[in-house]
Amino acid sequence: MLLLAHVGITLGITKGLAKILSRRGMKKFTDLIDFRLVCLGSMLPDIIDKPLGGLVLKETLGNGRIYSHTLLFLLFLIISGIFICFKYKRPGLLAVAEGNAVHCFLDGMWRFPETFLWPVFGWGFPKGDPENWLRLWVNLLTDPWYYVPEILGGAIIMLFIADLVLSKNLYCFIVNGRVKSTIT
Repeated sequence: MLLLAHVGITLGITKGLAKILSRRGMKKFTDLIDFRLVCLGSMLPDIIDKPLGGLVLKETLGNGRIYSHTLLFLLFLIISGIFICFKYKRPGLLAVAEGNAVHCFLDGMWRFPETFLWPVFGWGFPKGDPENWLRLWVNLLTDPWYYVPEILGGAIIMLFIADLVLSKNLYCFIVNGRVKSTIT
């Protein structure tokens, strides 16, 4: 998946989860969610791994799914986020971890145990084919497993922005990442 699917679907899941938690009496918690950090987390594995595995380690790995696509990295974010949240009352890293978790789910990382469960199966990562980027773009145009999530994610992002504009909360979102919805 690419940017629209990762960011849009993660925003939709997070907003839906926040709504459910709010209705169950956890509004104080959901008001602390920084949706900007959720968006960052939703792209963090690709921000780290694509340049590292596809460019820097191109000759040895050539794989854009390495360290930050692992359960170990996700657990590091979650445990660090819990520590920082309880010790310093700053939940930001938990928002990043949530976005990262959804990213790994959307990438179907359970289907790639050599990567997701690294280093259980050894210290190396599967070698990829960095020269085959053209195939990804062709798949995006022809394979529904690629273009449907992109369209869905783009639609969710447009609804998210429209909601911010209609509720006059765009500035609040830009400044502190908070979202107050008018859409129920």
